[in-house]
Amino acid sequence: AGSVDSTQLVHQLHKMLGAISPLALGLAGAAAPSVAVTRAAVSMAGSVDSMIGKYSIKGTVYDPLDLASKYDVNWLREAELKHGRVCMLAVAGFLANDAGWGLPGLDIKCSSIEAHDRMVESGHMWALLAVVGVCEFLHFSVVVPKLDGDWGDWEPGNYGLDPFKLDSPSRREAELKNGRLAMLAFSGLVTQAALGHAAPYI
Repeated sequence: AGSVDSTQLVHQLHKMLGAISPLALGLAGAAAPSVAVTRAAVSMAGSVDSMIGKYSIKGTVYDPLDLASKYDVNWLREAELKHGRVCMLAVAGFLANDAGWGLPGLDIKCSSIEAHDRMVESGHMWALLAVVGVCEFLHFSVVVPKLDGDWGDWEPGNYGLDPFKLDSPSRREAELKNGRLAMLAFSGLVTQAALGHAAPYI
């Protein structure tokens, strides 16, 4: 009887996890449907072999989980650039706040790890949520229709914002590398700060 109950319990847990996981992944995960599991199908949306950002000395693609054969590579690059840019800003803001620099008119003196809760208490987080929400909605409305594999002339991460005409292949490569580093750096900063280590977080 015990083994039957255990089997039923495992079955129920699997069903619960199956129902919960789309919610846990959020809109980004839900909006990134799996493309046909053949690399040929993905190549219609773009080839990872032709994209910049390879790290290997031989110029090969580092993709140990073979994600490029399971998902739209243009979507993956769009997400990589977006998260990298956000994390570059996040690292700069995290360090600046802990260094004692703040925005004019905001009298919130606290560490960066405490800033979220303080901003919620003061009500300033609502303004940030509104701005980010509008940006996400606009981005969502443009990118989601392209997830069928036909991106046309849309270039992932290119929003046409280059007032100083700084765009170049080397700067694009640098943005990718700095974005990847910032994603790791922000994770490390938050972890160390949450563990009680003040700047320099060691």
